Amino acid sequence: MSDTMHVNNFERDLDYKNHTGILTNDYANIEYKYDGTVDDLVNDYDMLAKFIEHHVNYQEPRLKVLMDYYKGLTFNIKRRSIRRREKGLADNRVAHDFAAYIADFGNGYFLGNPIGYVVEDKTVNEFIESFHDLNDVNSHNRSLGLDLAIYGRAFEYIIRNQEDDTRLYKCDAEKTFIIYDNTIERNSLAAVRYWLASNLVEDEDNTFYHFDLITDNAIYRFKTSVNESFKPQQRDVTGYHLFGKVPITEFRANELRIGDYEKVISQIDLLDNAQSDTANYMTDLNDAMLMITGNFELPVEAAKLQKEANLMHLKPPVYEDTEGRQTEGNVTGQYIYKQYDVNGAEAYKNRIDSYIHKYTNTPNMNDVNFSGIQSGESMKYKLFGLEQRAVIKEGLFEKGLRRRYSLLEAISKVTSELENTADLKEMSFKFKRNLPKSLLEELQAYMNAGGEISLESLMTLFSFIPDVPLELERIQKESQDKQKQLENNNPDIYNVRLGTAHAKEEQQN
Repeated sequence: MSDTMHVNNFERDLDYKNHTGILTNDYANIEYKYDGTVDDLVNDYDMLAKFIEHHVNYQEPRLKVLMDYYKGLTFNIKRRSIRRREKGLADNRVAHDFAAYIADFGNGYFLGNPIGYVVEDKTVNEFIESFHDLNDVNSHNRSLGLDLAIYGRAFEYIIRNQEDDTRLYKCDAEKTFIIYDNTIERNSLAAVRYWLASNLVEDEDNTFYHFDLITDNAIYRFKTSVNESFKPQQRDVTGYHLFGKVPITEFRANELRIGDYEKVISQIDLLDNAQSDTANYMTDLNDAMLMITGNFELPVEAAKLQKEANLMHLKPPVYEDTEGRQTEGNVTGQYIYKQYDVNGAEAYKNRIDSYIHKYTNTPNMNDVNFSGIQSGESMKYKLFGLEQRAVIKEGLFEKGLRRRYSLLEAISKVTSELENTADLKEMSFKFKRNLPKSLLEELQAYMNAGGEISLESLMTLFSFIPDVPLELERIQKESQDKQKQLENNNPDIYNVRLGTAHAKEEQQN
């Protein structure tokens, strides 16, 4: 192996170590805490600068890598800048969309069905429903859930806008963080949202940021830059709010804030490499080198013509001995290519694929165990591992929801939208897993147990009936039309029935 190839191997290893180091760095997922009061923090510009600089240099790169994998921009595609193979050979780079599959499947299972909200007070319930409709809460919750699956964290911002409406927004998880106090209760002192300052003059040697420091009663607006060591400078007047708490809530997927596929990223990379090597082999096989053995000469132009015609005519040499006898020599041609262990390579890739599903508790839909029609109960056993993760998410998500409605209650009482006696702490939440159902199996079990069901309820079970009340009206109209047609076709029978009805009526009178 040449020195250049050794150097390339070293560069590839270093490149990958830098890539994995971003994820595994001890500082890439720490929680920020501050010793002091909110007022101390607001005036501690040096500490604010350290928080933002640390997040930009350590936490944001990790979060960007996680998003890259969700987008399919894996290390093979996004991070590797040099060729994996020597010049002249194929360098296919195949990315697997495993991260998106894991995140979307888990989020759909957890929040595919809307969360149920139970409120006893009718007036409060109407207020909550109006708030949900205004903010499209079901879609908002699923969006938060996707961030949890990707980043292991999500941030929700509740504001009172200029139209005097209370609105919910999802913050950019890559550029938002909470600063907590050091008490056992872990109270939020402040939240930070930062973004690139696109309205400033571009400078190749510097990067400018804007950021908001949001406390329990105010929003402090700053600007900063890399060259200034992130030291804050006021960019606008301070704004105030009436929520009484930091209005940004952090949701967590688990206690360690780890994304759904973060632990198997190295295995996704292995699968990408194996599939890329297979693709390279198939490409190089099509461009395999032709080896001709024997005493043979062929003009270059003639060789080009034969290659274009996909024909190789090899004329063997003729040898003549001292007695004038001629002997025809041998010329053979064959393609040279690397031998490929198909069964071994496919077994290796299938093993990695299986491990990724196993360690993320994500079902493999290509598995024969998931084929055919399955009841909801049987699917629950196959999704047992995924259910354990969903239970953990559910408990932490409910904590975030309770903080959301605590903030909503506070601002709504200030604006007199809720009575002072209203208490949203009494709300309860019902999470319903998004599982496939066998309606026929459930219906048969219900009927066999002696249950009865109305026609209207039965109609709601079927997706091909979009509007149940309208369908009931149609059925009633068709019944009336059939009755009229029967009366018109059989007037004698109708008159007899009518006379009998009149006779009964007279007897009763």
